[in-house]
Amino acid sequence: MEFSCLTQIVNTEQDLDLLPTSSEWAVVDSNISVDHGWITEDEFNQCLGQFIGQQVFAFETFVRIYKSTNIQKRLEDSFVLSWSNFKKFQETTDILFVYVVSKQLNWVFYANRDKWYFAVHP
Repeated sequence: MEFSCLTQIVNTEQDLDLLPTSSEWAVVDSNISVDHGWITEDEFNQCLGQFIGQQVFAFETFVRIYKSTNIQKRLEDSFVLSWSNFKKFQETTDILFVYVVSKQLNWVFYANRDKWYFAVHP
């Protein structure tokens, strides 16, 4: 899955909040309360628990330009959704502003430095 696929369900032009393209999406948000990463295990279970076992894709919101090589790259990752995999991802990634989404594009998790958002299509 490519980052550009997200534009089918959300506006990816800004880093302040999650903006679904349809008002039908139910959005939940909260301030980040963990020292490293975005959500606690309880928050994970409340929002993402029903999607455990799905292959998910995580994307950084911006393209980095590496000064030494001038190579442009958007950080991304993919993993099977579980608390242990998500926890490992949030504790080891260099991604600061993240979108996590399934192939089905029926839910999306977004986080920046201050808040996280979760949206699901009814």
